[in-house]
Amino acid sequence: MPRTNIVLFGECGAGKSSIVNMLSSNEHAADISSSARGCTFESRSFEVNVLGQPVTLWDTAGLNEGDAGRVVKADAIAQLYSLLRKLSDGVSLLVFVMRAPRVRDSVPKNWKIFHEVICQKKIPIVIVITGLENEDNMDQWWWDNKSTFQRYGIYPAGYACVTAFRGKKRRRGDGYRFDDEYEDSREKVQRLIRSTCLADPWRVPAAEWFKNIVEVTFTNQDIGCGKTRKVRQEGIKEVAGEALNKMVSACGMSEKEAHELAEKMRGM
Repeated sequence: MPRTNIVLFGECGAGKSSIVNMLSSNEHAADISSSARGCTFESRSFEVNVLGQPVTLWDTAGLNEGDAGRVVKADAIAQLYSLLRKLSDGVSLLVFVMRAPRVRDSVPKNWKIFHEVICQKKIPIVIVITGLENEDNMDQWWWDNKSTFQRYGIYPAGYACVTAFRGKKRRRGDGYRFDDEYEDSREKVQRLIRSTCLADPWRVPAAEWFKNIVEVTFTNQDIGCGKTRKVRQEGIKEVAGEALNKMVSACGMSEKEAHELAEKMRGM
């Protein structure tokens, strides 16, 4: 029976490692840091039990924009793609972890590069929103922001609004401030995983089209009267057009960023 691989991705500080700890019998299994330089650099696996089902969780590098973190965005995406390719048992679920209160501009970019380009809409993606421990009704956050996700074309297979933080110790010494919310959040994430995991994992294929994106190509262009001339393609080679178009337009990348990413991913 193939292993159930679940991959967590998102920006640094979103709470990926905290979700791992929440689902683990050892709540300190994954290191947590509030600083950008403390973010996970390489993918790490953790064996956990989700409502009786053995699962391998993969904690991955933060998909940061810019160079504030340890891993620049193109490197982080390439590392995550490399992980997805190496999982011989395939992938059953992607968990996109983000932190409230607002939907950052990078959210639709990160979503689409994996959902539409790399995973070809073959692997379900769910969203886990962290940082909601102070809300009277954590689930209300989703309904207040659902239209924003839809405007970006983001339709997850499911969602969970949670806290992955127990809070400070109570003064009387009997637990932590957000213990109840934390336990409720654990159950939400477990139910979300069990209800959306693929029964038959999907293997991410090699992205052969990345090799074409990075090539400087020329084509014969008809200029009338039966004459042609060679024109340098500043845009997109036909065979790689759909993928590069998505990276540039749908995913909000510049052409330079798309070519840089393609260069890092070729040959993986």
